[in-house]
Amino acid sequence: METFSFDKFFDSLVEGISPPIKIEEYDTAVGGSDTAIESILQFPEAPKFRPLFEGARKEVGDLCLKIDVVLDKLRMDFVAYENKHKESFEELQEGVEDLTENFDRLDSRVASVSETAAEIGDQLKFMMYFNETSGYVGEEPSLFFDDDRVAEAAAVAQKLRAIAEDSISGVHGVPAHTALNGNGGLEVAAKNLQAYCNELENRLLGKFDAASQKGDLWTMRNCAIILNQFNKGGSVMQRYIASRPMFMDLEVMSKDAHAILGTEEGIAQVDDLMNSLASVYKEIAACVESLFKSYLEDYAEFELTSLNQLHKAKVQTLLLSWKLKYQKTLELKSCPLADISQSRRNSILHPFSPVSPQRRNSAMHSYAPISVSVVEEFVEWNEEAVTRCKLLTLKEPPGILATNMKAIFTCLLDQVSQYVTEGLERAIEALKEAAALRERFMFNSNTNRKVVSAMAVAAEAASSAGESSFRAFMAAIQSATTNMTMLQRFFNASVSQSLLAQEGAHAACCDAIASAIADAENAALRGLQGSLDTVLAEVERLLAAEQKATDYKLLDESLTPEPTTACSSVITFVTRMAEVTNGALDGLNREAFLIQLGYGLYKSLIQNWKRFAFNPSGGLRLKRDVSEYAAFARRFMTPAVDEKFVLFGILIELRDDYKKAKVANILSSMNT
Repeated sequence: METFSFDKFFDSLVEGISPPIKIEEYDTAVGGSDTAIESILQFPEAPKFRPLFEGARKEVGDLCLKIDVVLDKLRMDFVAYENKHKESFEELQEGVEDLTENFDRLDSRVASVSETAAEIGDQLKFMMYFNETSGYVGEEPSLFFDDDRVAEAAAVAQKLRAIAEDSISGVHGVPAHTALNGNGGLEVAAKNLQAYCNELENRLLGKFDAASQKGDLWTMRNCAIILNQFNKGGSVMQRYIASRPMFMDLEVMSKDAHAILGTEEGIAQVDDLMNSLASVYKEIAACVESLFKSYLEDYAEFELTSLNQLHKAKVQTLLLSWKLKYQKTLELKSCPLADISQSRRNSILHPFSPVSPQRRNSAMHSYAPISVSVVEEFVEWNEEAVTRCKLLTLKEPPGILATNMKAIFTCLLDQVSQYVTEGLERAIEALKEAAALRERFMFNSNTNRKVVSAMAVAAEAASSAGESSFRAFMAAIQSATTNMTMLQRFFNASVSQSLLAQEGAHAACCDAIASAIADAENAALRGLQGSLDTVLAEVERLLAAEQKATDYKLLDESLTPEPTTACSSVITFVTRMAEVTNGALDGLNREAFLIQLGYGLYKSLIQNWKRFAFNPSGGLRLKRDVSEYAAFARRFMTPAVDEKFVLFGILIELRDDYKKAKVANILSSMNT
């Protein structure tokens, strides 16, 4: 096969439009250069085609940029459609789960009703059997003749006997002599059931006696459980007590009576009898305290070990649950766009680096929120321990009670403090990870528009991660505040009073609480600074991405200026963040955070506007933006922040001022 030659192909294209050239006509012109002559011989009309090629190259470049923009828009539309589809799918999934749960409840209810109906039917059949005087016509129920179902037979017989007796006496609104069948009322059934119960009780008592003589504890236990349904087990208790040697030996019983009563005849004064019994009971209470004394000495150690084990098991369970939830979230959030036009994006952006196990583990922990219900469970465990402590150290000196109470509460304090502080640190780590992701895709007004367009999807993903981390941290702050408040209330209500018996115990616990709160506050302050940076970074991204050079150079001066797209986007975003802040912080904490947020927003806006040139209509549009920002500040911010926007608006009030004093000069002269 002949090798393809571009030169030959090109010659064939231009041969018809490019006339041949004589060497002598160009020899003098090019100075006889062999290279120049060879070049002219190959394509003497090349200069004529240069403008055409340059124009074609420019058009191709413009088409590439347009295609890039179209592709980026399609990607963004696809991401928006995919997110909307995911939301719809999740809503449908929740609906299906609710429907499934309702069906399960209905199925359970139907099964329960069916089981109850079957049970009622069986009981009616049994009642008819016992209500026959001359024998039951039909199949005899096997329940009452099966030795393996004695417990069930006893329970059914007792229930049927109670129903029959209630029917006879008219109890529970059942009229006396209600006819179950053609044979009259239930008198016969009540009599037969009583006889059956007596026979069954005697049979079980005989079996119990036989097992007692053999030492068969298992059979004795089973018989005693069934006999407990007859007179609450009175007959089996009497039978067992009577079988004990101490009650069977008349000589022993006589000596015991003499020791208590003081006379051989067993006749004594009531006071003497009560004193003797009190002495015996006191001695027994003392055979009891000595038994448990060694255990009570180490009670606090056992209690603390139990509380720590409960705490450890709870935390491990939560970590496992968080891990499973995080893995499910990764599966739902996996984006199929990762493989689209990878070669094109590699020419502009660095590819995403693979997630390391350390980063994945960190992200999994960052997903774990602070739960109020978990701390409520910690407090419930500690409250139960405090109740046991008061009961088991009731007869101990007050100092012992105070020591044990202090140790138990300190255990709770350490658990809650560790849980809250680590939760805040996880939320801070999420803010840091979002900031690192944001740094990778940060751009400003000097960034090439092609790069900005290509980075848009990744930058929005980083922005979404930043907002999620902000919300998560604010939720962590709110939960941490609730948990620490719950801890203080528990201390004041259940622990504080008991510590006063030991000098320094109450003050030591108060100092420990203050130290735990200080640790949580330090973590909260660092997180609030990271949250503030997250919000302001997103404001700057929105301004850089959406504030156009033509926003303040309007061509049609007759139009009423509307707020710029950047202004609307920034206000929408900051409003969401301010609402989250208002729900998580209160009092001076909220005021301080909003002041810093307002000052940062004001500074970012001034720096943004300094980049643009203004015409008179653009000045009016700037004033409209300032008015929108000022309205937002009045709604969410403090008076100090509101004043800054009001003063700035005063500087650009009249349109005539824009023609005399340049808006850019006003902006450049402002101290941010």
